[in-house]
Amino acid sequence: MNEIRFRFFVDKDCNWFQDSKPITHKRIYNFNYQNLKRDEQGLFYVEENNSRAYVNFEDKPYIVKSIDISEDNRILLNLNDFSCESLNIDTLIFKENIPYCTVKNGKYEAKFSRPALHQIAKAITSKNGSYYINSQIIKYP
Repeated sequence: MNEIRFRFFVDKDCNWFQDSKPITHKRIYNFNYQNLKRDEQGLFYVEENNSRAYVNFEDKPYIVKSIDISEDNRILLNLNDFSCESLNIDTLIFKENIPYCTVKNGKYEAKFSRPALHQIAKAITSKNGSYYINSQIIKYP
């Protein structure tokens, strides 16, 4: 069995490094996210010309940088890859008081940044020991 060599490391704040050097170019950063995939074993990789460059994430592959609440009360997630999508409340969970959810049609997990945590906290209500957003219960271990 071949040992996986990780070409990229991504820290808990989603800063990318290649061979211990930070990736600061926005187009390379975006390219990596546009081509991010998972193999059969659940390992992440960036697909480049039919080859796989494996990625070691310290935490989750995405970060919710901030949220917006639309006029129809949808929660919009602003992600670190500069995309925006609606929160699927059914996937929102809290681990050690940090919110996580799935993004990209449920393919990946995202961790909420501290600013996004403070923003979503304003939308959470409590009733009879349960927590809700827009009348939907939140999973809270």
